[in-house]
Parts: sequence; C-alpha cells; structure tokens
Amino acid sequence: MNYTLIYSNAKNLRIEIKRDGSLVAYAPRGMSRREVEAFINEKSGWIEKHRVPVRKETPPLEKIFYLGREYPVIYGGDAFRFDGAAFHIPNGLSPDSQVEGIKELYRRLAKPYMADKLRSAADVMRLPRPADPKITGAKTRWGSCGGKNKNSICFSLLLIAAPEACIDYVTVHELAHTVYFNHGDDFWALVEKYVPDRKQLKKLLEEYGKKLTAQGFYN
Repeated sequence: MNYTLIYSNAKNLRIEIKRDGSLVAYAPRGMSRREVEAFINEKSGWIEKHRVPVRKETPPLEKIFYLGREYPVIYGGDAFRFDGAAFHIPNGLSPDSQVEGIKELYRRLAKPYMADKLRSAADVMRLPRPADPKITGAKTRWGSCGGKNKNSICFSLLLIAAPEACIDYVTVHELAHTVYFNHGDDFWALVEKYVPDRKQLKKLLEEYGKKLTAQGFYN
C-alpha cells in the first residue's frame, strides 16, 4: 500500500487519510519502516473503508452544498450566482471550470457571513473582536490563526458548504487560538465551554470534506 512516511517527536505511530485519498504515516523517530508497514497492513481494512476513491476526472456538478444543505444546479445565464433556491452555472463550461466558478462564488458568499460569525462569537466568548477574516482557498484546514499578533484569522472558502454548527465550531476554535497558541488542555477547555460537542462536529466536517472531494473541490 502506498503511503508517505513522516518521522516526528510523537510518542505513538498514527496514520491519516488525506482528503485526496493519500495515506500519511506519522512515526516516532527510530521506528523502523518494517514496524510502520506492519501497522498499516493491520489497519488495511479500516483504511480502505474510510478512503475516498481518487477521481481522475471532475464530474459535472449536479448539486451544491451550502450551509449544510443541498441545492440544485441550474445551467444557463452568463454568471455564477445563488438565488436562495438554486445555484446557477453558465452553459458550456468544463467540470473543472464549473468547480472553479463555484469556489469564487463560495468566496463571495463566505466573506460577509464569516465576518459576522467571527464578531458574534468573539462577543459571546468575551474576547476582543479581531479584524474581518481572510477567505482563502486552503485545502488542508478549515481555518487558521496566526499573524504578528496571533490574531489574524483565515477561513477556507469551502467551509461555507458545511452546516452552521460546524462553522460555529471552527470559528470558536480559531478564536481560542488568540488566547492559547497550541492545542493544550486549556485550549480545549475553552473550546468545549462554547462547543461541547466539538468531537462530533469534527467528524461531520470530515464527512463534508469527503463530499467536496468527490465533487472535485480538492483536485
């Protein structure tokens, strides 16, 4: 089974299936490749069960996810738009071009929505309101927090496809990073104070990642 091996200071071996279906093994320094491969072979059934098949060609879009709901696609017109009931895509575009157009539409929809989410969550958490977030094309994470003062927050444009509860979780997660710059116990205590079901929501986000992958958004 093909995989990428990365050695780190971790105490235990773990494997991760990326959204594109690739497999990465994170191993403690000093662990032999034979031990890694034995572990992967042992977990082969689990890996195949959870792996999303890699698509070589992007399928035409038949539905679009937005805030956790499925909306139909209507082909026609000269612009990408969302009218509240359906997504409109111009005729004559390749599936890849359809995806790129929806990504830009996602970006436009996410910009004001995520700015409002961030302000509201900061008020609830009694934290200073950060600047409006940047909406990026990030494919490896739903959100990030960094910058010179550790308070510059970014969200992936694809997050707008997920349910509102998942968006709330990611928003709280990134705001918590303006207080704690790691994933220690204090950080998770703060997150769970406002999102007690964060583990379930993380799993739901993973499901949406798989759905978006199948549509070609991570190609």
